[in-house]
Amino acid sequence: MAPDDWTVVFETRRRWECQEQALVLDALGIPHLVADGPGDAALLLVPAGQAGRARQELRLYAAENRRSPPKPGLTLHGHGLPGVAVYVLVLIAAFLVQGRVAYGVDWLEAGSLDGAAVRDGEWWRVITALTLHGDAGHLVANLVFGAFFGAFAGQYLGSGVAWATILLAAGAGNGLDLFLLPATHRAIGASTAVFAALGLIAALMWRAESRRASSWARRYAPLIGAVVLLAYIGTGDAQTDAVAHLTGFIAGIFAGASYDVRRPRWLQSAAVQVTAGLATLALLAACWWLALGAWRAGLA
Repeated sequence: MAPDDWTVVFETRRRWECQEQALVLDALGIPHLVADGPGDAALLLVPAGQAGRARQELRLYAAENRRSPPKPGLTLHGHGLPGVAVYVLVLIAAFLVQGRVAYGVDWLEAGSLDGAAVRDGEWWRVITALTLHGDAGHLVANLVFGAFFGAFAGQYLGSGVAWATILLAAGAGNGLDLFLLPATHRAIGASTAVFAALGLIAALMWRAESRRASSWARRYAPLIGAVVLLAYIGTGDAQTDAVAHLTGFIAGIFAGASYDVRRPRWLQSAAVQVTAGLATLALLAACWWLALGAWRAGLA
């Protein structure tokens, strides 16, 4: 073919790029030539009649292979072991005190989740009930799953902020549980907090994936996986408060969705984490102080 019958469809100073584009045209059966251009330029030429198609195919190839900078996911803010250690110690200590009727207090009566009592103003029971357990089996299960989910939450939010969020979400979950069930409903256990932690993690991962993934499957995979896990371990025997598990999970979802994962710098502050951790323990202690005061007043 005469030189005038060929058209330049790609030009670059990096010859390997020209060779790469030539491979694309070769795969599509489009005739082409790689030639030297002015200076150090490399030219990719095709017959004039194929120029429009060649340019379109090269544009499609470039669009498919364009790589945008990956958006950051969740930033880790240290490990979650400090919060998990405190969680384990609190639950074990509460179980021992409860079992021995320490200080002459009926801890179950004073701190259990009692629908009628909460409706009468004893709101602190939505928190105190989280530290009580009916038997060692339920305690061990909540220790294992709570430590597992709590460790992840601590990595994402820091131990102090994570457990403060879990406690508040679990309290809200217990409150919603009582709203949905009759006033005669009574319950104890940290399982509401366990599933609040699961919901919290799922929401944090969902928000992070929503910024990174293009497909709906990847965006919603954390939520779908958490719901499956909730269905698998959140139901049990007749003594299981499945409604509390669900409400705790929902509260955790809302709590996690409230965090702005794009600007997590304040979570890196040790002062913030320590303050949040101490505030969590102070809230728990204050709720038990109110519970004991109300219990003693009821004996008078």
